[in-house]
Amino acid sequence: MQFADLKNQLQGFAGRIDAMSIRERGLIFVTVLVALYFMTVNVLFGPISTEKDRLQKEVSQKQEETRALELQVQTLLASGEQNPEAAKRKKIEALQENLKTMDAALGRVTAGLVPPKEMARLVEQMLLKNRGLQLMKMESIPATPLLESAKEGAPATGMVYKHGMRIELKGNYLDILRYLKSLEDMEWKVFWGQVTLQTEKHPVSKVNLLIYTLSTHEAWIGL
Repeated sequence: MQFADLKNQLQGFAGRIDAMSIRERGLIFVTVLVALYFMTVNVLFGPISTEKDRLQKEVSQKQEETRALELQVQTLLASGEQNPEAAKRKKIEALQENLKTMDAALGRVTAGLVPPKEMARLVEQMLLKNRGLQLMKMESIPATPLLESAKEGAPATGMVYKHGMRIELKGNYLDILRYLKSLEDMEWKVFWGQVTLQTEKHPVSKVNLLIYTLSTHEAWIGL
């Protein structure tokens, strides 16, 4: 009985849609498309956003620890120039060894991310597998320190940089969705900073992406 009621409701809904004008049908289509888009964002990018926050927190913590160690080394070196005691030299050596360990830890944290110089190539490689899409724009964003508190002239050791890229694609909604999924499934990982979708004229949509990676080197993404 419940199934019959549901069937009747669906048939009635289909009849109402058939009676609508083309403009009204278009509005319904856009509404459904927007709903699908936000569902996709929540399902596809929710776990990625959580992982991004976790990784950024870990990198920031290790970076702060590294900078604190550097400050201790610099302080001891300055005092050691005036009073070069054996105990201070040993302390400096221990701190420098800790710095090496911290740098290695930062390297491990960022090891699974796309290297900045490979980012453009991998983005284009994924496009070759989704030939229904047209690349409208791709531009790199200058590297910036991950920590906003990092000041110009700070020691390079222990610094982590954020390398971004803006991408604009045009194509069918499902092709766009497949492309986003292929980026998410890459062996090398990227972070998603922003995803915006616009429907120009059915079935063509346009998506703007802001993706980025992390690195301990301040080198621009090669395009």
